[in-house]
Amino acid sequence: MEAYNRLLHYITLIRREVFNKVMISIAISATYIIQAITMAAVVSAVFIGVDLRQILPYLGIALLMVILRGIFSRIRECYSKVMAIAVKNKIRTMIFDKILHLGPGYLNDKRSGKVQSLVLDGIESLEPFLIDYVPQIISIGISGLAIGIYLATLDTVTGLVIIAAMLLCVAVPYFTLPLVRERFVAYWQAYAELNAQYVDAIQGMTTLKAFHASKIKGTELEANATTFYHEQLNSTTFSLIDSSLMTLLTSIASTITVAIAAYRTGIGIIPVASVSAFLFLAVECARPMVDLNNYWHNSFLGLSVAKELFEIVDEELTIVNIDNANKTNLDEGLPGIEFKDVSFSYRKDAQDAVSNISFTIQPGETVAFVGKSGSGKSTIANLLLRFYDMDVGTIKISEMDIREYDLNYLLRNIGVVFQDTYLFHGTIAESIAMAKPQAAEKELKKAAQAAGAHEFIMNMPDGYQSMIGERGATLSGGECQRLAITRAILKDAPLLILDEATSSVDAKNEKLIQKTLESLTQNRTTIIIAHRLSTIQNADKIFVLSEGRLVEQGNHEALLKLNGVYSGLINAQIRGEACG
Repeated sequence: MEAYNRLLHYITLIRREVFNKVMISIAISATYIIQAITMAAVVSAVFIGVDLRQILPYLGIALLMVILRGIFSRIRECYSKVMAIAVKNKIRTMIFDKILHLGPGYLNDKRSGKVQSLVLDGIESLEPFLIDYVPQIISIGISGLAIGIYLATLDTVTGLVIIAAMLLCVAVPYFTLPLVRERFVAYWQAYAELNAQYVDAIQGMTTLKAFHASKIKGTELEANATTFYHEQLNSTTFSLIDSSLMTLLTSIASTITVAIAAYRTGIGIIPVASVSAFLFLAVECARPMVDLNNYWHNSFLGLSVAKELFEIVDEELTIVNIDNANKTNLDEGLPGIEFKDVSFSYRKDAQDAVSNISFTIQPGETVAFVGKSGSGKSTIANLLLRFYDMDVGTIKISEMDIREYDLNYLLRNIGVVFQDTYLFHGTIAESIAMAKPQAAEKELKKAAQAAGAHEFIMNMPDGYQSMIGERGATLSGGECQRLAITRAILKDAPLLILDEATSSVDAKNEKLIQKTLESLTQNRTTIIIAHRLSTIQNADKIFVLSEGRLVEQGNHEALLKLNGVYSGLINAQIRGEACG
């Protein structure tokens, strides 16, 4: 019930639209009611022998109600589509915005296929509940009460019976909801798992082919599809049983109402002329209840998915702006950086990724962080980008605590070239312009020329308008990195982070890219996270990390003289290259 109640909150996003739809639904019910009353009058007139010409106006009114109902129904159908698009768009935007604010840390242990299913199909499944069920139950409350009051004026007992029957039909589904929801939750989880497996298989197609593992993955997908098939059957069975129960209950309620009316007519309490009204309006009470029942069962999946959606909504934001966050401190001069006694762990129960680290980077310096895999190098970059906040200690940029900056302002002043460059599907120009959306074409080309990317771009079929596949599938590793560097040049931020920017390219491309990077680091504060130590020998300062701790610092020559960890890393890499 909690999910049910919380979903009602989203109705406030489309209050006006819901009100309008309720009014249209009430108008449709009114046509049924007026038609029922006029037909009841016709039947009564026939029984008492009224002239046919006196009946014709009633038949004309009934025909007019049929025509108006057709018009109103079409308007409601179109309006429902518009409402659905609006509310789903608002919810998707809200959920996606929350995921963006949660950042990379939230998605680390999530499967992209399941997140995709939730944001697309999960939100899609909310439509029957929000767009159909809620407006229908409101209109039933109004029109049903009106019918009950009208019939109560003809006979109090029968009118109250009808109202009680309608309340019972509305209430019963809530008692069966826990059982049905359990089946639909299992159905949804099976669907999300199947979708996640398909996404994994598509993204990992090259690996599956290379390791001849397509058959193994195919067997896993077949097992997931079978599980989904059985859960779909189970949920459908439960839904049909519940739906049949509700249909039976509605029929029984209508029958009892008519029987009571007939009995009370037989003993002379209800006039014979009023019996027709009870007959027609009892059917009218049943009609919207049947519609409500259908909407309710179409809502089961949405109610089941809602719990997962609310888990995202309720997820606590750990990276937030303080009141009056600074948006000017980085506007003048190059930034300096200070870490003081910083410790951080990615999980509460895990070992610190960095532990009690302190260092200072002067404005305009180029510094490097080196160490074995898992030593904490990339964690330094993640903390500077505020993907995470440190557990202990302080980080300052330009002598101001990093948490005092407006987050968007901070990120606008940091350029990044990651080890794993992600290029979105689209044109090369669109990929580059991500760094500066308002950039003119001349700026894009100038940045590409500076990054050494202009030549290969112009050799492509459509130049800067050439389409590149997802993750830059149509480009080489070196070309992807040059586009990433182009973005950094275009952004022209005062603080630059190069996170193992040449680790995924061959030696020839590395030399070309390294020359570009050397010019890129001029007139800005630069942090290089290095895998190949030959790329950082000219750094002003080198910080050596080991198991999350800062163990050595100095320039290349000074660290070699120490004959410590850095020297060991250099010698190990030289031996590895010699063996290669």
